Amino acid sequence: MADKPVPTPSEDTTRFWDACNDGRFVVQRCTDCGHERFYPAAACPNCWHTASEEVELDGSGTVESFTVVHRAPTEAFEGETPYVVALVAMGADVTVMANVLAEPADVSVGDPVELIWEERGDQQLYQFELAE
Repeated sequence: MADKPVPTPSEDTTRFWDACNDGRFVVQRCTDCGHERFYPAAACPNCWHTASEEVELDGSGTVESFTVVHRAPTEAFEGETPYVVALVAMGADVTVMANVLAEPADVSVGDPVELIWEERGDQQLYQFELAE
């Protein structure tokens, strides 16, 4: 079976992926308007200011929407279907797309979720599980 893909950090995303390897989920906060953003970027999408600071989120979120994947996109994911891919709200400005490791029938819009980590080689990737 093929290996699952890992991200290739860029100049804008290296600090984010390094934080993931430390078990921390960080987003950028614009130092001009305060907008928190995810995915990491060179400029704020709200005001285009280029200065930002890192803010660590607590890892909790809420399922805003989701889909169930029944057909693996690549050989690396065969055997894991069906699985849930969700949009998870982690704050006022931050929504992330990630797997929710749960039986698809157990996931609903509005469910609280908690961040967990999956090791893939030298990189930790963020995922979620249903909160208790």
